[in-house]
Amino acid sequence: MRSPFDDAELYDWEYRRRRADVQFYRTLADERGGPILDIGCGTGRLLLPLLRDGHTLVGVDRAPAMLARAAARLKRLPAAHRRRALLLRADLRALPFRSRRSRRPRFALALAAFHTIQHCETNADLLRFFRGAAAALIPGGWLAFDTFAPEPRFLARRGPSGRTRFRDPRTGRPTIYTESHRIVPGPDGPNGPVLAMTFHYQPVDARDRPRGRARNVSLRHRLLQPTEIQSLLRQAGLALIASWGGFDGRPLTTSDDQTEQHIYLAAKGRR
Repeated sequence: MRSPFDDAELYDWEYRRRRADVQFYRTLADERGGPILDIGCGTGRLLLPLLRDGHTLVGVDRAPAMLARAAARLKRLPAAHRRRALLLRADLRALPFRSRRSRRPRFALALAAFHTIQHCETNADLLRFFRGAAAALIPGGWLAFDTFAPEPRFLARRGPSGRTRFRDPRTGRPTIYTESHRIVPGPDGPNGPVLAMTFHYQPVDARDRPRGRARNVSLRHRLLQPTEIQSLLRQAGLALIASWGGFDGRPLTTSDDQTEQHIYLAAKGRR
């Protein structure tokens, strides 16, 4: 089954109005400064605004289609912006900044936006990610990231939901979108649940009757509690310094049904 990251053009179209997280991370970047590591940079949804703000960035992603679109978007920027950007293909679990002897630049800020860390399904992989991010930071550097924490009413849904009619930006054909999901045991078993989501795309005619072959896209997210995040950060040598329950700055409470966005800011020790 295909991944959402196989079709970068549709990805950009679907998330073109998602701006609250971009503004939030821009504010953090202006406060902490750079250079900045954008982990899971995708098509440059966050990287390009940060470049326009004057920051220097390295973007890392493992999906070729997403990186190709990011590179194409970079080419349209002024040369002064392009000189402050570098794109790398790498896995979250093996970020290429581990060696202390390396002459590669170290970062004042690392960002993993839009639920990026939840692609790591096991505790071992999450710990590899956090340790790799810590290794990329200067002493006192920040790591900021967010997770999707679905509300009980979302999880209680049964069958396809979220029916939306749109015109596919690639084909121009009217299409009906729906989503279905279920919670399954992850590789770590019941203690590491995974939200398995399927996005359904059905081309239709003018009367919304199916026309042509439907396409299904699969996405999996490890579900994480704040206490699990805090434990993993400590093991990786990172100290949690702030958390929020939304990009509007509301506090992160202990109740699971208060917010679907959990945001964390951690710092690397200065030793």
